[in-house]
Amino acid sequence: MTVRTPDGMKTLVKDLSFYLRKRQSLLIMGASGTGKSSVLRTIAGLWSSGSGSLERPALSDLMFLPQRPYMVQGSLRDQLLYPYPGRAVSDEEIHRIVKEVNLDDVLTRVDCELDRVVDWTNVLSLGEQQRVAFARLFLHPPKFAFLDEATSALDEDNQDRLYALLKKSTVGYISVGHSTTLIEHHERLLILDRSGSWEIKDNQLTLSS
Repeated sequence: MTVRTPDGMKTLVKDLSFYLRKRQSLLIMGASGTGKSSVLRTIAGLWSSGSGSLERPALSDLMFLPQRPYMVQGSLRDQLLYPYPGRAVSDEEIHRIVKEVNLDDVLTRVDCELDRVVDWTNVLSLGEQQRVAFARLFLHPPKFAFLDEATSALDEDNQDRLYALLKKSTVGYISVGHSTTLIEHHERLLILDRSGSWEIKDNQLTLSS
């Protein structure tokens, strides 16, 4: 697969070829301007500027977590069950996931009433919104998740907590992020260069752990 800018003037990554097994993880790395997010969005099916072939699960089996998650209007239940509000999830399961992603404080703000309507965009900090996105992922686990700076507003403890939960889940995932602390949470590394070249490495940190 070759990824180019939308105007076709610049090749970001040339002849990229790799595979991920079920439940495997990959971190896309590289200097600013190497096209990390562009490659991620192309793999996720959100960008189609380039050429080549790509095989992945159906879109219904994928989930994309951007740096700033979309906040829906409605209750906390609506927020957590997005984008599949019709799926049956017990209150007990919602409470368990909320606690796991360290959102107990948000639940306290609505007196533990999952159906209370609040202006969540203004009520939640960006870090809390990012934890909501992870809660959605764990409530509706896809086959693969794509994380584009999805923990950028979190401190290291919360980032480690969420990635540890992700590693224990059945979800495979591909991440982009600037923090080197993300390396330990991924089995493989895709390193991009400004020339359009690339390199895939197994992460020795995870292989030895």
